[in-house]
Amino acid sequence: MRYFFSTISSLARFFWRYRILVVLFILIIPAFQDLLHPGFFPMHDDLQVFRLFQVDKCVHDGQLPCRWVPDAGFGYGYPLMQFYPPMPYYPMELLVLLGLGFFWPVKIIFALAFIFSAFGMFLLAREFFGKWGGLIASVIYVYSPYHSVDIYVRGALNEAWGMVWFPFVLLYLYRLIKDDKKLRNFILLSVAIALQITSHNVMTMVFAPSAILWALFWLWRTRKIQPLKALILSGIFGVGLAAFFFVPVVLEQKFVHVDSMMVGYFNYLAHFADIKQLFLSRFWGYGGSTWGPEDGMSFAIGHIQWLAAFLAALVAFFRLKKARTTSLMIIMVVFLGLVYAFLSHGRSVEIWKVIPLLQYAQFPWRLVALIVFYFSFASGYLATLTLPKFSRPILFTLLILGTILWNIEFFHVERHTRITLGEKLSGLAWENQVTGGIFDYLPRSAPKPPGAPAFTIPIFVEGLGGVESFRSGTNWMNFAVLVSSPSAKVMLPLYTYPGLVTKVDGQKVLTEIDPDLGRVVVTVGQGFHHLDIKIGYTTVRLLSDLVTLLSLVILAMLISHDRKHPA
Repeated sequence: MRYFFSTISSLARFFWRYRILVVLFILIIPAFQDLLHPGFFPMHDDLQVFRLFQVDKCVHDGQLPCRWVPDAGFGYGYPLMQFYPPMPYYPMELLVLLGLGFFWPVKIIFALAFIFSAFGMFLLAREFFGKWGGLIASVIYVYSPYHSVDIYVRGALNEAWGMVWFPFVLLYLYRLIKDDKKLRNFILLSVAIALQITSHNVMTMVFAPSAILWALFWLWRTRKIQPLKALILSGIFGVGLAAFFFVPVVLEQKFVHVDSMMVGYFNYLAHFADIKQLFLSRFWGYGGSTWGPEDGMSFAIGHIQWLAAFLAALVAFFRLKKARTTSLMIIMVVFLGLVYAFLSHGRSVEIWKVIPLLQYAQFPWRLVALIVFYFSFASGYLATLTLPKFSRPILFTLLILGTILWNIEFFHVERHTRITLGEKLSGLAWENQVTGGIFDYLPRSAPKPPGAPAFTIPIFVEGLGGVESFRSGTNWMNFAVLVSSPSAKVMLPLYTYPGLVTKVDGQKVLTEIDPDLGRVVVTVGQGFHHLDIKIGYTTVRLLSDLVTLLSLVILAMLISHDRKHPA
């Protein structure tokens, strides 16, 4: 009995100590509760289970980090996970290994994107506006319509997690500038940068300029130059932690087709939003983005989101003399939100034309994520308004609850579906997944995508013979051939790609490229031969993995040092 009361007492102390975070968690439960129902749900990017299934195969096959997935490309495989940001998939894989199957991990990681977004925004806004400011900004951020679009409509898992790290990056940029001697700030900024990079390429690219402006602002306002060194080193260290993914993306993108990602439907010119869609509309739908204003999905910033931000900017303007730094910060972040709003609108088309890198964003309305982030952060400033003491909690509670009630109707799936893993990974559903986005990251050795499934075992394209003892994994295959003709050419159900090593009877040999689809062709002489084929490391991949490994060792050492010698 004593143990029972002791446990209750400990829990009570814990909840009281973290009561604000407990309240925040309760407030955001309605945002993700629809994910907790049994079954699955339809989404635009309905490849999350498939990608997780491929990562799971890599893990069981010992291919870490996972790069080459075996079933994509209609069964020929291609380097999807070398270029597709991997961050959310490894936590999901851990849940798979713990026995949660393949559907629940996807839904749990979607839900955690809401939770971590709320937590990150709370920490950032609390730093400047106190606990009430943290609560207000966090709820307004989570309950922005675009947050729901990302998860419930688009199923954009990586972009949702890209939104998670925005507040953490800005928070630790600020803290490192404020106290560059504190090792913990250096560590946390580096980790946040690495997580941002490995969550979403495009979000990182479009967020980086505003994050740099944020850092420059605080260097200016604190009149410090010495933190610049720590900032640069932290950025380099963050890139080092993410090098296993970031470096091959930059240096080996030339080996795959990426042109398909910016043409046809994915051309940015077809996906600008207008002012009504951004600021005024309450339209909600689960359809797609189309040319013109008749889209089947919402691009709304959210009425409370932009009204609160504009009110915060107005208050900051009138407080310029009294609290210059904070006021300038609010005006700056609202301005940044408006810049991203302009870039989401068709009037910015000339900017998109002169900055080709922007075109990789594909959808200008994607920048609504950053508008929402900066406007939500600015809204926390309203907690600093001078109000009668008794009315503050009432008014702020009304703002928080009003935000939830005004937007809660958007936070649900289109419909719940009952489906087994076997049904998801078979038949027409399987074919749609192994061919989905088939030209994205297809090796350049393949001039076109395949029109039919890959053959299951190597075939003879010249000469006579047979194949025996065929075995394959995620990025390798081995088998024996008995050639009865003077020589023969054997075609493999595998694309040619840098890092390919082919051995015949233990000796490396050169291979040919099938001109039709870029498949591997091996020439073998008469008799019995054993072939081993693997797509492994290039110098770039090996060095990038070693950099990440070294960075992780350094990270462990830094964390250990920080624990032993806290500032």
